[in-house]
Amino acid sequence: MRRLIGAALVTAGCAALGLGGAARLGGRVRDLGELAAGLDVLRRELGWRLAPLPEALELAARCVRGPAAAFFAQCAGGAGRLEGRAFQQVWQEGLEDGALRLKEGDRAALARLGPVLGRYDSDSQLQALDRTAAGLRRLQEEAEDDRRRLGRVYAVLGVTAGLLAAITLL
Repeated sequence: MRRLIGAALVTAGCAALGLGGAARLGGRVRDLGELAAGLDVLRRELGWRLAPLPEALELAARCVRGPAAAFFAQCAGGAGRLEGRAFQQVWQEGLEDGALRLKEGDRAALARLGPVLGRYDSDSQLQALDRTAAGLRRLQEEAEDDRRRLGRVYAVLGVTAGLLAAITLL
C-alpha cells in the first residue's frame, strides 16, 4: 500500500513540475502583453496629456495587472524621488527587482527604453515607446508560439517521467 501511495506521489510531483513549466511560459506571454499595454498608456499620457513621467507611470500601473503593474508602480515611485540618480537607474532596478517572467532578450528590449524616458524631447520619447511596444508585441507572439508548442511538451514529459519513476519504484 505504501508503495502505491509513494508511486502516486512521485507521479503527481513530476506532473506538477511539468505543468509548472508550462504555466511559466504562459506567464511570460501575459507579462509581455501587460507591459506593451502599459507602454501604450505611457505613450498616451506623455504624448497627449503631457503628464509628468511619475504621474504617467502611476497611471500605467493602474491600467495593467500583475507583475507589470508592480514594475510600473516601482518606476513611478522611483521617478518621484530620484535623489540625484538618473531615471535610467530606476528603470533598470525595476527590471531586475520585479517578478516579471521575462527572458534576457525581453529585459534587454525594455532596458533600451530607460535611458530615453524623461531625458529627451517628447518626439524621441514617443518614438522609443512605439518601437519598444512593437518589439514587445513581436516577442509576445514568439512567446505564445513557445507556450503552445512547449507547454504541451513540458506537461507530457512531467507526467511521463512521473509514471516511469513510479514503475521503477514498484
